[in-house]
Amino acid sequence: MKWRVAGTLLASLAMIVTTAPPTAAVAQAGEAAGGVPGVRVPELSWTACADAPRVQCATAEVPLDYTRPRGRTVRLALARIPATDQARRAGSLVVNRGGPGYSAVDYLQGIVTGALPAPVNADVSARYDIVGVDPRGSGRSVPAVRCFADAAEAEALTRGVSNAPVTAAERRQRAKADARYASLCRKRSGDLLDHVSTVAIARDLDVVRAALGEDRLNYLGQSYGTYLGMVYANMFTGRTGRFVFDSVLDPTRRDTGAPGTTPSARTAGDVATRQTLEEFFRLCAEAGERCAFGDGEPEAAFERILDVLRRGPVRLRASDGTTVPLTYSFVVAWTGSWLYQPMFWNVQGGGAPFLKAVAEAIEDPSGPAGAALAADVVLLGQAGIGGSPYTSPIDAAYHAVTCGETDAPRSARALERLAAERDREAAPFGTLRAYADSACVPWRSANRLRHRGPWDARTEEPVLILSSRFDPATPVWSAQRVHRMLPGSRLLINEGWGHVAAQQSTCVVTATSRYLIDGTLPAEGATCRPDTIPFAAS
Repeated sequence: MKWRVAGTLLASLAMIVTTAPPTAAVAQAGEAAGGVPGVRVPELSWTACADAPRVQCATAEVPLDYTRPRGRTVRLALARIPATDQARRAGSLVVNRGGPGYSAVDYLQGIVTGALPAPVNADVSARYDIVGVDPRGSGRSVPAVRCFADAAEAEALTRGVSNAPVTAAERRQRAKADARYASLCRKRSGDLLDHVSTVAIARDLDVVRAALGEDRLNYLGQSYGTYLGMVYANMFTGRTGRFVFDSVLDPTRRDTGAPGTTPSARTAGDVATRQTLEEFFRLCAEAGERCAFGDGEPEAAFERILDVLRRGPVRLRASDGTTVPLTYSFVVAWTGSWLYQPMFWNVQGGGAPFLKAVAEAIEDPSGPAGAALAADVVLLGQAGIGGSPYTSPIDAAYHAVTCGETDAPRSARALERLAAERDREAAPFGTLRAYADSACVPWRSANRLRHRGPWDARTEEPVLILSSRFDPATPVWSAQRVHRMLPGSRLLINEGWGHVAAQQSTCVVTATSRYLIDGTLPAEGATCRPDTIPFAAS
């Protein structure tokens, strides 16, 4: 597999004059930025980003603790792609990539270079400044949540830790590593961990809105960004402009539910991943020779792979004579990742070619097949794919937010029981998804800022909700529930596969753009076709 392919895969798992949206030059008199009296509205000074010169950067100081608005501050990193038609500029559109923790600078840089698809079309980018904000504790914001002093400390903790532990020894090692990781995050980040919450991030967004000179916030949130948007819309309903939610988290199930459950169990995200895998099997089987994996029976072939790897790693002999372990955890974790983007279901390094390579390497671990897969496993690991549960670029910020405001099992044993239960519903992804938040079991936070409702904000502008029919991260049923929560909202479904509907369908991008430009919503019950049909004949 080539480096550019690995990089593209990671990045992807990894955007006519009519009536203008509601904007204003300054916030209305008497408004308290962030909803808190005494908060200073920062002045923004935009310059070319040092590492992304086609994007403009600025910073904004906001209170660390909104109960002490003149106390310590954090410095938010902002990024902007200016409207290309300044004479007809309609205002600012703030985008949030999700995570929580994805860098806005990286996202906008990916859009301007073409490495990532834009969620809106040229009509929107002509009329709006596209603005991203690195949420407090993440990306280029200062201070950022840190859990490791250096790469050596990270490697020492994460060596051999499983993403999907299936043996008692693996579970014990994961529980020990989780406890150590939570301790290190507290040691390295201190009380910042007590002030990294979605409520605080929503207040930050409102300060940014005021700093941008907007009466109302126009917003496009993806994945976790939809949850942030829901919190903002319900905290600052009168300041909510045109909102788009793409790939939705159900806020009533993300944070709390049956005792001892995790967000993935409450939202059934593990079931959604399994359903997406079943779609991969269906399309692969229907494709015949166009799908390289399974000889027409891909599900049975996949189960044979997992049956072998559950018994222990297969030792692959690399071309330099070294041994590279192929583990159950790696195959399940990487499969759960490439399912996010159907464009990679039939690309070398992902999807059917990857599973074919695994099946061949299991049969020939010391020969050419084993050496070829060993090279791919090493390459994917170097790109941060399928490896440690603690060292991706967003992990520290993700855990700080998620563990600080969502309920989790209270013990490693309780998590183990839950994972086994979820695997009966959604194998092999029940354990993988449950353990995505295993660091929350030992996590300790003094954050008390949770938005517990209401969730039924009556915004002046209707919210446009987007979802793919088969999304392995944010299930379509979450979008349907949020649609029912928000009066006047409109739901548009991409009748296809993958996470972030705008990345899957030009029809979705067109509908989103039309709404942002002139407020026109798709027809009730309208759907979109996907751009990519995996394994389709060319």
